[in-house]
Amino acid sequence: MAVKSRLDLKLSDRVDIVYHLFRDEKISFLIDKLDNRAVSGFQKFLWEKTVEFGIVCRGKNFDRKEVTRKMTPTPVFQLQQRCTQSVYNCKGTHCLHINPKCARKKIKEHIDVMAESIRGYIRSVKQRQLF
Repeated sequence: MAVKSRLDLKLSDRVDIVYHLFRDEKISFLIDKLDNRAVSGFQKFLWEKTVEFGIVCRGKNFDRKEVTRKMTPTPVFQLQQRCTQSVYNCKGTHCLHINPKCARKKIKEHIDVMAESIRGYIRSVKQRQLF
């Protein structure tokens, strides 16, 4: 039970995410069925997996910036959405409660970027190990 409260994401949802990643399928649609706490847990879980896969595949050459540079910077995203909230609210999970539609849009973009990175790491491992 401690794991669920840490991630706010059920084990079945985490397995579903990994399943879709290994099948080279999109996963951002999975957040549509989740409540706000689980959406936050989804994002945290995927960051953990992105870092884990990145370290396994890239070793010391892995840098989180190789993933984050593909994401729309928060101030740019806010301008695009015509958002007047502080940048802090957009970066944190506050916006999930203030403007869930906008927050989920941003999180989906991040999820797509992280998932593509993970799928790339998986492909590189498969090619090396030929399985």
